[in-house]
Amino acid sequence: MRRLPWLIPFFLVNISNGNNEFRIEFEYPNNEKSEKCFDSSKENDLLDLFYVSTNPLGPVVECRFLENSFILCEDPVPLYGPGQTGQQPANESFRNEGKCLKMGGYRAEDVEFTNVKCRVLPCIECHGPRTFTKSTPCIIYNGHYFLTTLLYSIFLGVVAVDRFCLGYSAMAVGKLMTLGGFGIWWIVDIFLLVLGVLGPADDSSWEPYY
Repeated sequence: MRRLPWLIPFFLVNISNGNNEFRIEFEYPNNEKSEKCFDSSKENDLLDLFYVSTNPLGPVVECRFLENSFILCEDPVPLYGPGQTGQQPANESFRNEGKCLKMGGYRAEDVEFTNVKCRVLPCIECHGPRTFTKSTPCIIYNGHYFLTTLLYSIFLGVVAVDRFCLGYSAMAVGKLMTLGGFGIWWIVDIFLLVLGVLGPADDSSWEPYY
């Protein structure tokens, strides 16, 4: 419909629901801008499509209520850098900047939340500001799979392949030079992985399996 504004300049829908009748009107301006998609990087793109809805439950939803597949959000970042820890800040203002005091967690209740900036993807129609903040868990993914790492630890842990993959380069060299700590380090790392104590060095979480 948006590709042919010169053929359908005005669109009207009447919906009857019992004794109530909703009237929804969409009007597409007859100019060059009507053929463009929305671009969240420009504030004036909301003027490309003019609509008037007299139904508060109409099809045009608030942008902040869109699903994650229709928006693009920044990733949360550690407050003190990957793998670093520090003292508890005096205030919680850093949580409004997309920063986290601690990344990830072994249990769901251990995961912190922070507010990150999000924007609506181009060509997605919604009502309201196309850039907004959204509360998101302090979780990042960097391509680490638990099953793959566990198999590395079982079959190639003697040569420290598991530690190299997780990002512990210095410890991996020591494990490699001692052939898995004469077998002891090799066995210990397997148990640490299974118990959830050992994880990626960059504080990222294991990639989910769908």
